Amino acid sequence: MASANAILSSFLIFITANFKVALPVTVTTPEQVNIPLGRTGEIPCNFYPPSYAAIYWTRRDDADGKEHVISRVGEDVTGSGFDSGNFNLTEDNALQIRYMQLKDEGRYECQVLDTNYEDDASETQVIAIVTPETAPRITWSCGDQCISQHGPSSILNLTCTSDEAKPPVKLIWTNDQGTPIEAVSSSTPNGTMLVGSSVTTSTIQYVVKRNNTLTCQAESEMIGKRSSEQRSTVKLYESVTPDEAPSVTTTCVNHCRTGIDVGTLLNLTCTSGEARPPIKLKWKNSHGSPIVTISSDVQVGSTVGTFVTTAVIQYTFKSNTTLTCQAAGLTGQMTIVQLNEMGIGTSAHRENLNGSEIDEGGFDLVTILLVAVAVAVGVVIILGIAVAVLYKKNKEYSFFPRSGKSYHRAEPEDYIRGYSDESHKL
Repeated sequence: MASANAILSSFLIFITANFKVALPVTVTTPEQVNIPLGRTGEIPCNFYPPSYAAIYWTRRDDADGKEHVISRVGEDVTGSGFDSGNFNLTEDNALQIRYMQLKDEGRYECQVLDTNYEDDASETQVIAIVTPETAPRITWSCGDQCISQHGPSSILNLTCTSDEAKPPVKLIWTNDQGTPIEAVSSSTPNGTMLVGSSVTTSTIQYVVKRNNTLTCQAESEMIGKRSSEQRSTVKLYESVTPDEAPSVTTTCVNHCRTGIDVGTLLNLTCTSGEARPPIKLKWKNSHGSPIVTISSDVQVGSTVGTFVTTAVIQYTFKSNTTLTCQAAGLTGQMTIVQLNEMGIGTSAHRENLNGSEIDEGGFDLVTILLVAVAVAVGVVIILGIAVAVLYKKNKEYSFFPRSGKSYHRAEPEDYIRGYSDESHKL
């Protein structure tokens, strides 16, 4: 289209220059111009011969009438669009639309009146576009069958959702080899933030047979086909081991007080870290005997393809004891719960790959008792020092007689006399 216009313009220039023929003005504009919402864009208006008497820009309204936007006659620029500040004319008479809004969409016409008062016009469709601000988001779900299977053959539902866009984007799923993955469902519901925008969703079903990386790419004419800013990836692992030992929370059910008393009924909930396949949790008492759970559950984790397991027991406190929640099959991953009249303490333990134990901290009742004893000893020592100082300050000095001499207690006035009396001498 552009090359054809250039050829036509060159031909007209050749004719007018060599044969002095006065040709009527010819106007050309693009068929469509896309301007991002909130940005500034231009609609070029090309015409020949280049001399003109006036240029008018109008916009068609819903009734197919024309609304005057801006015009230039000589050096003067006028019009309601110019007065509002939303429109302007460039030096080459292109219409400039500032801070594009949805209300600015429509068909704009450039009309040129030449010096012979001949005129021609051309129209352009202007569309406000909205490109996604962020990359698509990937979420996942797992039906009852998936949760019951848990294994590598379970089917995962992966959903990719784009930001609002106008026109809507297309979402493409691929695996780590670049092979497209067919979507089982897709939709483009209307956006909630911008009128005329749409949100695109695309869902695939995938069976994790090996470690893999899947990609969801948003594509459109506005953002291109391979924009890295519009691409999201998700890593899927055939096997995932929790990084931390299970966590334990307690809830008092009956006979609840500030501490724990005989007869206090507790609910203890053990929760595993994210794993694939999900791990089993086992409760044991201080003798190593299993404790029957009153409920257990498996839910999907925040990491795609992983699961979180919970196991709940009820325990009636009778005396100081220790309970353990063990992640089955994972050596060293356990949490020890200490029940004591002073309170409840937990200590998480797991092992390195080399088998050495790692203490992940927690509330250690033994440590607290040792600290309390140390503080008490310190208080006793301080009190002893204080008593000794007071005793020394208030002590009465006595003079003990030598052999064969009588004893006499010194009186306060003796210190003043300087012990001049012979009976005071030792």
